[in-house]
Amino acid sequence: MQLSKDQETPPSPPRSPPPKLSTVACPSRKPRERTSSPFSEVLRRKRPPMLNRELFPQAPPWSKEAVKTPPYEDVEAEKDGVYSVYCKRGRRRWMAMEDRYSAVVDHDGGGRRKAFFGVYDGHGGSNAAEFAAKNLGNNIEAAVAAARSGEDGYSIERAIREAYLKTDEEFLKEGSGGGACCVTALISNGELAVSNAGDCRAVISRAGVAEALTTDHSPNQENELIRIRASGGYVDCHHGVWRIQWTLAVSRAIGDEYLKKWVIAEPETRTLKIKPELEFLILASDGLWDNVTNQEAVDVVRPYCIGVENPTTLPACKKLAELSSTRGSLDDISVIIIQLKHHLAMVNSSWTKSHIEAIWRIPERIRRHFLLKYQQILQFSYLLLSFVLRSLKKLDRDVPRPKLQFVGSCRNESDEERLQKLKARAVELKLDGDVEFYKNAMYRELVALLGNADAGMHGMIDEHFGISVVEYMAAGAIPIAHNSAGPKMDIVLEEEGQRTGFLAETVEEYAEAIVEIVKMKETERLKMAESARKRATRFSEQRFSEDFKTAIRPVFTSDLKSQY
Repeated sequence: MQLSKDQETPPSPPRSPPPKLSTVACPSRKPRERTSSPFSEVLRRKRPPMLNRELFPQAPPWSKEAVKTPPYEDVEAEKDGVYSVYCKRGRRRWMAMEDRYSAVVDHDGGGRRKAFFGVYDGHGGSNAAEFAAKNLGNNIEAAVAAARSGEDGYSIERAIREAYLKTDEEFLKEGSGGGACCVTALISNGELAVSNAGDCRAVISRAGVAEALTTDHSPNQENELIRIRASGGYVDCHHGVWRIQWTLAVSRAIGDEYLKKWVIAEPETRTLKIKPELEFLILASDGLWDNVTNQEAVDVVRPYCIGVENPTTLPACKKLAELSSTRGSLDDISVIIIQLKHHLAMVNSSWTKSHIEAIWRIPERIRRHFLLKYQQILQFSYLLLSFVLRSLKKLDRDVPRPKLQFVGSCRNESDEERLQKLKARAVELKLDGDVEFYKNAMYRELVALLGNADAGMHGMIDEHFGISVVEYMAAGAIPIAHNSAGPKMDIVLEEEGQRTGFLAETVEEYAEAIVEIVKMKETERLKMAESARKRATRFSEQRFSEDFKTAIRPVFTSDLKSQY
């Protein structure tokens, strides 16, 4: 007998609760006899009803891409080393693949990279997963845009929550049946927002250490169990698996109309700034996580994309899926790996060992007289405009005019106001044609700018170290730094008798350094740039470690000698 939509599953006979709310193991007890009822056939069902109406997902409107998963084939995709996808059909060969995914990378109107990724694990058929792949990205994009337009009380978490609930509501109206667990990642302006409903999971590599960004929503979780029971639902363990109303093994999902009172679509969201130590993100269905730990997954992926010249993660996706399969997985397995360095937001200095190594690989080329300055907008100085203005007056008309490029991050309204004043000052000095501004530049854009720059400008006085000066040198951009502190004492020093850059204190000295670099013959500039690169190697992580050991060895040696 089937229940009508306006009827609810009748309450179950009272039972003793499991010994521990958070336990995963089933309590040991004898099977109970259940009183037969006209609804017993429904209550005994272990999975939602299977439906197979075909729907095909579309990418969000701000994308030029569309992806879908054929129902009976394994799927693989890779884009420019930015992300990789692999969907492996489960070993129940009589069943169509129920997993779906979406992967979109595009630029917004300001030229900044943004992206959306999702893994959708269907149950009771692929309808809900198809629908989520088609609509959830659109709904998130629309909700976030609407929230930002208002600004007051803006919360990306609330916007994503509204998008998940709207997608769920729209799917239920279709009456297709089935449900889907979801995990999504929205990347915009150097920020990452990861959300999930169900047991699809997101794991990030933080300098090689695995960190789960999501929580699996299972009925035996303490907070989920309390919520379900408070709503009149029943949770019990069947053959080692905790289920709601003897049916579903997850407590949150899109769809599942006949369990909607207890299986909610409300996601949990975590946001974080993409910093250099955040290497890559793994999104995957429970077909992976049921058999592979978070750290195992990171350890498998890392050799494919960290410290290699041409990183590619598709083989890593396949290796993870095969690892889970060989350990006994019968389920569909879907894996997306996103390399986060392509979405890095530049902050004070984006310097890490891997970042410096990436810059070292910038080949020498004919440059175009660009003078680069990058730090936070807060640290930009009006003096740099004076340096360029004075240098232009010193140059002959037949010499190419240098162009100053400001690259920095705006963190708040104060930074934005300072940037606007700097632009206005450039116009006042009639330098607007000689100055370019790059706000919140992404990692690839920063590397490209470094690769094209003749020189790197650094005007801060008495900076303790000056790591951006090291980055200029590593990229082959000749540094022009203030003659004080770190640049003077440690960084811009001769390397094997060859100059590695310029130190200056006055406007006149900065202008003369600019003029000298612009007038240099290409062979001279390349020779100085190569010396600067060699000098930069002294500040790698490995060199720091070696110098530290050398420095402390006499201390330990003398201590040992004094004991005998």
